[in-house]
Amino acid sequence: MAIFASLFALVGRFVGRILTTTLGWASTLLFGQVPQSRQVWLAVLTFGSLVWVALAAGVVLPSIGTFLLGFVPVPGWISQEFVRLVMLAAAVGLPPVLGAVTLLVTDAADRPRGRALVGTVLRGYPLAPALSLTLVLLALVGTARRLDAAVHRRESAHVAMIVRPGRYEALVAATRASLQAEQLVTRRRPGSRLLTVPAQLLARIAGGGMERLVPDELAELAGPSLVAAVYPSDLALTGSKASVAEARALVLRDVDSTEAWFTTSKEAQRLEDRMSAMAKARLIDRRALAALDDDLLRLVVPQE
Repeated sequence: MAIFASLFALVGRFVGRILTTTLGWASTLLFGQVPQSRQVWLAVLTFGSLVWVALAAGVVLPSIGTFLLGFVPVPGWISQEFVRLVMLAAAVGLPPVLGAVTLLVTDAADRPRGRALVGTVLRGYPLAPALSLTLVLLALVGTARRLDAAVHRRESAHVAMIVRPGRYEALVAATRASLQAEQLVTRRRPGSRLLTVPAQLLARIAGGGMERLVPDELAELAGPSLVAAVYPSDLALTGSKASVAEARALVLRDVDSTEAWFTTSKEAQRLEDRMSAMAKARLIDRRALAALDDDLLRLVVPQE
């Protein structure tokens, strides 16, 4: 029995790693590489929606509930009926929690108030099943893409950039001009509907901060050895090692900060705005430069 227990534990850890990895791929396909401050809350939404599916399935189908209980050590003095009641309560109570988590995806100043706040929380009920189904679909898509990339020896990289309000098309145009000048891309094409349709559906259900992570149209810039997907909070590059490295350098050199921020925290973005304004003025104000340097020394932000 001890051997079987160890074997099941090993298989469980292996399956857990696979699920974590594939769900990470699905989340990246859906939203791109989001800022670190939002990654935790998106992870909560991701796993929370899957937990809700497991709870709901266990309540509706007792056989599935019995199977799930086999993975959870329950004391013998607690009846399975009581455990299922707990699962039912959790299945009812979890969606509003997920709805509340969507509020944390957006900036505090942009969060709804009053009735709109209550409405956002209650949106967790349709969001939980919609998000779980979307993640399962995109996990399959992400796995297929990773296998295809491995077979064809393509690499992936991300450039952190937050599109400024109303500047998505301008950012796509600037990125295309930079990459096309070096013949890395030759055309613009819409992103796969497998990515755009689920993302837009989720944005409409969740509203608020989720809408800001999803473009109205996911633009892809494609060439012989490179594909660049422009998300509202990320530029995803896929292609040969040389093409990906060159594309990243070109974007950082050529794309103007008026189209997007290349930092992810509000504090860093404010300093980026000041540097952009100084560059536009084309005059060196030594006092402003000294003040900027002083603020940079004291800025507390993630290293990336």
